[in-house]
Amino acid sequence: MARRFVKGAAQQSKGYEEAKAKVAKLQALLSARRATAQHLVTKRLVEQYAEIALESLNTKGMTRSAKGTADKPGKNVRQKAGLNRAILDVGFAEINRQIEYKARWHAVTIARVPTFFPSSKSCHQCGWIDTGQTLADRVFHCQGCGMVIDRDANAARNIKNHATPVRP
Repeated sequence: MARRFVKGAAQQSKGYEEAKAKVAKLQALLSARRATAQHLVTKRLVEQYAEIALESLNTKGMTRSAKGTADKPGKNVRQKAGLNRAILDVGFAEINRQIEYKARWHAVTIARVPTFFPSSKSCHQCGWIDTGQTLADRVFHCQGCGMVIDRDANAARNIKNHATPVRP
């Protein structure tokens, strides 16, 4: 579509209009597939579990640009743009909304964890917080109690332990 666009033209070519229609059709197909996947995942969650704990995510902060400034240019800007697209494609807000209304149908308890709770940086057993941990660290090493666990498993246990139930 971009190759067929003529800048400054009063009317675009027939090939451009065809390419535009093809892109629109593909975008509609992707949107339908995304919606179907969201419905399937949320349905499975509410049918399998009696309690669901959700972490409120700061997607605006997660998808902030990596461009930087003229004095300090950003690193891996193209990769960050791709990550931002992937985060926004998931549709966390829509998944939360669907879980909430389907949970009422199946009598599932919803619990929430605040946005900036350090779920992946604190030990789920003793509460020690590793302030130096980065996203590259995939294993959590607790210096308080000596426990070694996968970072995501530790975060899931923290969310489970600290989530407060929300009444519908």
